[in-house]
Amino acid sequence: MQEWLEKYIFPAEAKNVDAEFVRWGTRLACLEMALSGTTTYTDMYYFEDTVAAATKEAGLRGVLGQTIIGFPVNDYKTPQAAIAGTENFFKAFANDPLIVPAIAPHAIYTNSDETLKACRVLADRYKKPLVIHVSETKHENDESIEKRKMTPTAALEAMGVLKGWTIAAHGVWLTDDDLKLVKSRTPGLRTALRAI
Repeated sequence: MQEWLEKYIFPAEAKNVDAEFVRWGTRLACLEMALSGTTTYTDMYYFEDTVAAATKEAGLRGVLGQTIIGFPVNDYKTPQAAIAGTENFFKAFANDPLIVPAIAPHAIYTNSDETLKACRVLADRYKKPLVIHVSETKHENDESIEKRKMTPTAALEAMGVLKGWTIAAHGVWLTDDDLKLVKSRTPGLRTALRAI
């Protein structure tokens, strides 16, 4: 999974992704979601203002996270520029009836600790969600345990990144302790986890 992401997906995105690519991809996704009965979704990608416009055009609702990542990408060349762009995104969709703007640091292994903390601060200042991939791959988990002596979930908790409105994506390699921590941070999640 990690090799697929780093050797294929990131380079393909660097080569192909622009606002128009994102607009048409979002339009197609919204059409498919509408046909399946989906009315609300969560997203994390680039050019998230374009995603928001296409989502509104389709009449769907979205919790839409502007990606923050520690290397140059097609919409923002630095994490600092992406964070500043996200603040503008928050302001543009502050009280929108269909769009909940979010900040989306990609993952613990693609951002510095300082960037992750800055994302939490911005989310909290505007009372918006933070969307992040957590324990998506075994490599991510193993690397965090080796370097930090704790899982990605525990490390994010220790940094204060999970101490607010957070949507953790994937969670494939969460340990039992990670699940307990997530459940303690997200009271509404308790019921959902029991139902699974």
